[in-house]
Amino acid sequence: MTLNIGCSGWSYEGWKGNFYPKKMGNKDYLSYYSKFFKFVEVDSTYYHIPSRSTVRGWKDKTPDDFKFSFKFPKVVTHEKKLEEVAKPLSILFYSLEPLIDKTLTLLIQLPPFLSEKKGFNPLQEMIRHLDKRYKYSLEVRHSSWFNDNVYSFLRENNISLVWSVRDKLQSPSIVTSDQVYVRFIGDRSISETDFGKVVKDRRKEMLEYVKQVRDTQDKNSNIYDVLISFNNHFAGFGPQSVNDFLKLMNMSEVDWKTELENYENNSSQTDDGFQSNLSDFTK
Repeated sequence: MTLNIGCSGWSYEGWKGNFYPKKMGNKDYLSYYSKFFKFVEVDSTYYHIPSRSTVRGWKDKTPDDFKFSFKFPKVVTHEKKLEEVAKPLSILFYSLEPLIDKTLTLLIQLPPFLSEKKGFNPLQEMIRHLDKRYKYSLEVRHSSWFNDNVYSFLRENNISLVWSVRDKLQSPSIVTSDQVYVRFIGDRSISETDFGKVVKDRRKEMLEYVKQVRDTQDKNSNIYDVLISFNNHFAGFGPQSVNDFLKLMNMSEVDWKTELENYENNSSQTDDGFQSNLSDFTK
């Protein structure tokens, strides 16, 4: 069983000076991020399907053992409500194909207004159009989905029910596939201007899931991957939330502060005639 832990997204200006060097450009963020974390959840695919060339760039900027999860586009989940979605799905699968070997799962995040009564049949129909080379995870935001009928369907299709840690609605910790996906989301009370610092102490909630992940590891030998992602809205600063969780798991924390200090020191020397080599930090 592999623990894949990281953040929801990597491109945040609020991380500058706290995770990313102040002078680093956005184009180098992913390469730098992948020096410390081996997993990232891509949220931007919810807003638009990326070009195939963009996806190739993500592949080239990350090590071979780096893994992704990608959120389904909102045109599928929120606008079309899972109905008549064969075309956008085919575009999505084609675009993501360069990263197929680095993709752990595709996240089907349903909107709060889509109940099980309205969405279950479309979900069953949509399954026929999914590319079987990928694995899938379902995150629901209406409590009507939490029933045995849905769990059985997910198990039959090896689709994981996301353990969604939100202030409004938390998902039950039900295992329905050979993956466990925990998304620490929180709420929207933390402003983007505060990203880069811990605003809320969420260790109590984390500890609950540390216990659940351990219990799952002990009871389910057929689980291959545990995916854990931290949104900035959960506590304020995704990378620090990762470290807090690792500490609770009695695992080694990620040391980005030493690298950040070295980078900033090297950059400051350029005024004295020294040229810092960016490739040393982004290769």
